[in-house]
Amino acid sequence: SRAMNPIQVRRLLAGLTPWWSAWVTVGAMLGLRPGELLGLGWDEVDFKAGVIRVRYALHKEKDEQGHGILVRAELKTKRSKRTCEMPQAVRAALLTLRKIQAADRLRLGKHYKDHGLVFCDVSGQPMWPASVWRWYKNLTEAAGLGHWTPRELRHTFVSILSDEGMDIERIADAVGHANSSVTRTVYRHQLADKTSDAARVMDSIWDQAGGQ
Repeated sequence: SRAMNPIQVRRLLAGLTPWWSAWVTVGAMLGLRPGELLGLGWDEVDFKAGVIRVRYALHKEKDEQGHGILVRAELKTKRSKRTCEMPQAVRAALLTLRKIQAADRLRLGKHYKDHGLVFCDVSGQPMWPASVWRWYKNLTEAAGLGHWTPRELRHTFVSILSDEGMDIERIADAVGHANSSVTRTVYRHQLADKTSDAARVMDSIWDQAGGQ
């Protein structure tokens, strides 16, 4: 999998609808999994405290008749359940989306099926992951970026933090991994290679020692 750089993210965001603008902004700036984004409820978005509490994910399962159904389930592990501070761009995008949903609710009246989800369809119901995947691919291609998948926004989040020098343990906490070893394994291509830093430190130390 690949990761976008900030310039590519801004390019993608240009001209998006409020729904997609919020999706891309939250995905790139908080690193939620696609299922966590689709399962995110407004009850978990605390504008007053400025945080998002990641507690649920939306999954596709089968009912007793073998038909596909969408189930919002609580995250299984303590590390997956996390509280993320909202960047200002995330706050602004979600406030705009909430206004759009309020207008949809008023327009549709009793036909609005409110599930309390942030990323729902225009009638308030859960979104099918396959549809989101397909539409996202079309959006990235229309932006001239080629074919990208929703999960790569999470890779983008990790890559940007790593490039900015954030410690691997803190990145692991941010993405909800059990430990940093999982982060290194899953995102080894997105994590900045810091080996050269050690060489520069050694050069600096021994140059100073040699000059004394």
